[in-house]
Amino acid sequence: MMDKKNLSLICGVTALVALAVSGVAAYLWVDVPLIWQIALGLAVVSGGWCAWEKRVRLGHSLSKRTTKYGLNSILLSVIAFFVLVVANMIVVKYDVKKDFTKNKLHTLSDQSVKILKGLTGEVRFRAFVAPNQMPEFEKIFDKYTYHTKFIKADFVDVDKEPFAVQKYGIKHAGTVVVETDTRSTKVEGLFGPDDPKVEEKLTNAVVSVLKGDKKKIYFTTGHGERLASDTGREGYSEIKESLEGGRYKVEDLMLVDKDKIPADAEILVIAGPRSEFMEHELKLVEAYIRAGGKALVMVEPTSPPGLKAILDKFGVDWHPKFAVLETNRLQQLAGGNPLTPLVTTYDGAHEITQEAKQLSLFPIASPVEKASSPPAGMKVDSIFSTSNKSFEVALQGDKVMLNEQKDRKGPISLAVAVSGKVEAAKPPDAGEKKDVEKKDGDKRESEFRLVVVGDADFSANGARKFGINADLFQNMLSWLSKEEDLIAIRPRSTDTNEFEITEQRARLINLFSIVVFPFGMFLSGIGVWMSRRRR
Repeated sequence: MMDKKNLSLICGVTALVALAVSGVAAYLWVDVPLIWQIALGLAVVSGGWCAWEKRVRLGHSLSKRTTKYGLNSILLSVIAFFVLVVANMIVVKYDVKKDFTKNKLHTLSDQSVKILKGLTGEVRFRAFVAPNQMPEFEKIFDKYTYHTKFIKADFVDVDKEPFAVQKYGIKHAGTVVVETDTRSTKVEGLFGPDDPKVEEKLTNAVVSVLKGDKKKIYFTTGHGERLASDTGREGYSEIKESLEGGRYKVEDLMLVDKDKIPADAEILVIAGPRSEFMEHELKLVEAYIRAGGKALVMVEPTSPPGLKAILDKFGVDWHPKFAVLETNRLQQLAGGNPLTPLVTTYDGAHEITQEAKQLSLFPIASPVEKASSPPAGMKVDSIFSTSNKSFEVALQGDKVMLNEQKDRKGPISLAVAVSGKVEAAKPPDAGEKKDVEKKDGDKRESEFRLVVVGDADFSANGARKFGINADLFQNMLSWLSKEEDLIAIRPRSTDTNEFEITEQRARLINLFSIVVFPFGMFLSGIGVWMSRRRR
């Protein structure tokens, strides 16, 4: 027959195990009835019976000095336990998150976060999805609602709400309507978190409903420029797709038969011309800029020197027939091409490059610098440059020869940004039209802006994906169009490594962090106390 000593031990162990089972069951299987209640009742009964049987011994033990030290250890363990519990409660309340994936898969880009933090009114994400798609889209929307209270998300089951589908003109499941009280736009063809452009599409939609109609960008043609429709390595088709998915519409513009730049031109882009502009065309470009226009001019070492006359008037010192040669192997392209320098030095004070901290590359670039004496009333800034081990070398046919004794040594500027106030226009004669019309609410005639870059390849299809090349290009456009709030590092490519956190796994993580580990410390304290007591 079992004696009272062993029976008391069994009751004590049973009480502890039942208490643990009750806590785990109440947390993990809250929907299963009676498990945690029965386990808790067993723990109370077993523990009470054990304490009653040991009441005399417990009273004697509590009067010992070793017992007091042991209780002190237990008290400290309990305090540590509650500190951890409170810390976890604070983390849960303030929803602190850290993304450890290689390409920050679960984190929005700097541009998206910047836009979200600037919201002052409600923006709604209305997702038209099938029931099995809802969890996927919830994960996407959580990234946005984490940064602002102004994003509100809801879901429409395309199978159960046909009137809503008809009202919004939804053609396919996986469509998100982004809307404010005054504007709305549809984002179609989304495939959940695995869509590599899901953030870009949603963020562009937010910008669209906030800022209104898209702006027009014209790419000049007729001089061998890079074409927005060209899908080759030197073409700009990828840039065009990105622009038209966001704030802009892109069109080609032949200047030779025009008498003025179109009035709806927000930005004029000249992308690496290979033949000379006619005098008439150069006058149109200069007049457009001086009247408050915005222009991005990208030149190559082999670009026609006729553009230099215009650039000089705006404080830009471009060196045609010269290229930049990089001798620092750490700042050359991976293949070791000295004519493709990597840029790491940016002007942190200028809006275009204030967020730039990563590499960019410029294949066969031409020096573009701030003039020694810029025209009065113009602000001219060099925005990035090469290393101090680069040289400016003259083209000799299709080759370059470095002479370190004679050739100018870097750092060498590759891009400048120019801004200036527009001079007051003279009253037009009777019947005469202004060259540049002013749109309602537009202040573009108060200031002109110009960016000149000594390379057109950096934003072409073949190189735009390197480093922050594409970001630099779009930041230039944002600065030119006076939308500095959109200047940032944009959405990055996704990473395929992912660990799915289900509700059950989240509960297990919380259980171990606020119960198992602290309780382990508590049991360790009891073990130390019992070990010392036996001595």
